[in-house]
Amino acid sequence: MRPVEELYREFCEKIARECDAEAHRYEENPKLQDSDRQFVSALRETGRHLRQEIRRLDANYKIRTG
Repeated sequence: MRPVEELYREFCEKIARECDAEAHRYEENPKLQDSDRQFVSALRETGRHLRQEIRRLDANYKIRTG
């Protein structure tokens, strides 16, 4: 994997973990309202998107290296 790809992969992992942690923290808040759940869902979706990006990077690397 090229250096920029490795850095981007690490960035995606870091942000995905942060999104999950924040979503969990918000869900645990007793004052969470139904309207707030849309924001939590957006955090979770961002994490999923970043994990897809990681899988794409990994797949492209495997294809290039055989």
